[in-house]
Amino acid sequence: MTWDELCDALDEIGLEPQGEQRLAEYHRLLATFLPGQEGRAETLARLAEEEGALGRPDEARATYQRAIDDGGRTILDPLVGLLDLSLEHGADDADDLLAALLTRSRADRLVIGDYEWIGESLEEAGRVREALRWFTIPLRDIQPGDIDLMPVVCLDGRWRVRRALDLPIDAYDDAHDVWHEVNDPTS
Repeated sequence: MTWDELCDALDEIGLEPQGEQRLAEYHRLLATFLPGQEGRAETLARLAEEEGALGRPDEARATYQRAIDDGGRTILDPLVGLLDLSLEHGADDADDLLAALLTRSRADRLVIGDYEWIGESLEEAGRVREALRWFTIPLRDIQPGDIDLMPVVCLDGRWRVRRALDLPIDAYDDAHDVWHEVNDPTS
């Protein structure tokens, strides 16, 4: 199975309306992989996300850890899933997870979706100042005038938390407004 075929199969499972059926399908697909085989880690990450969504945080935590231990390619970093669970359920390892994620960020091992997920998880946990940092990191090498290069999910999150912090408008806030004027004139 190619990576694209795997992602299509996982997306198809995600469309199943019944949560228990989604879990069963993820487990069925997972059984077709050997440890370390391409696709296993991503399947584990999707399974963990589903377990978390179904209110099974302990199972989700263990499954995210299995995805990390597998070491295979994933679309989003499973460590971010662990952070999200920790923040949502008041675990005491969130700061350690953030430190590990910062190390991965400095090594350019995170993607825009990871930054968005980290920022939104922190925002939802009321850690708005930290959310600002994580929404801003992907913008650090982009000039505010280069709106076509802006990852809008981080630009939007940054704008949102800056408003929550009652911070003054800056050049990236202006870029947010321009981006939406150009790309979504109905908003």
